[in-house]
Amino acid sequence: MKPMRTMVPMLALALAGCAAITVTNQWRDPSFTGPPATRFVVVGIARNAATRRTFEDTFVNDLRAAGVEARPAYTQIEDGANSVKLTDLVQQSHADAVLTTRVQRVQQKVDVTPGTYYGGYGGFYGWYGGAWASAPTISQYEVVTLETNVWDPNSGKLIWAATTERVASTDIPKVTTELAEALIPRMRADGVLR
Repeated sequence: MKPMRTMVPMLALALAGCAAITVTNQWRDPSFTGPPATRFVVVGIARNAATRRTFEDTFVNDLRAAGVEARPAYTQIEDGANSVKLTDLVQQSHADAVLTTRVQRVQQKVDVTPGTYYGGYGGFYGWYGGAWASAPTISQYEVVTLETNVWDPNSGKLIWAATTERVASTDIPKVTTELAEALIPRMRADGVLR
């Protein structure tokens, strides 16, 4: 009989495999003719100022590593500031794109791994005794859906959008870098980013 403790690492590995960002939807404005953006203002929309600032700094660094100029919005716009200040920031930075990301939803998920059946020899009585060999493993976790939009600051139009999902994590820099690694190549392929 396999000990129950071998099931726990397998479940942890299965959930770790789900930790990567998955792009669930992607859209590009068919009327957008470019040119691809070379200067971004990054706006993280979060209730927590530390989360917002960490997100913006990390995504800015990832854009810069991809060869694009970028500025975090928090350096010029206070938390909860209005759109007039954002307009000023975009104009002062000469940005040709504004990237915004917000949490769209958080879903509670339950993963049930059925118990393992061992035995089965000796007819009904052997089966019945083996059917209780291990109980199911139940784990709960959260899946976060993020909405990322790229706006043309001159027209005010949405030119690109994507939704992504990932198992929730409190490691904001890691999650942000995973998000950037998933989205930057897609924005580049769609002609939205240089």
